[in-house]
Amino acid sequence: MNNLSFKTGVETYLSILIIAMNAFLAVVAVGAFLALIGIV
Repeated sequence: MNNLSFKTGVETYLSILIIAMNAFLAVVAVGAFLALIGIV
């Protein structure tokens, strides 16, 4: 039971980490896009 709970916690942590990375990449992409428009 404890092992199952630990496995679920790790999967939840990884999913949150992936979502956070995707959000960060989206912000970086938007920032780079706005910077290119600003340069042009």
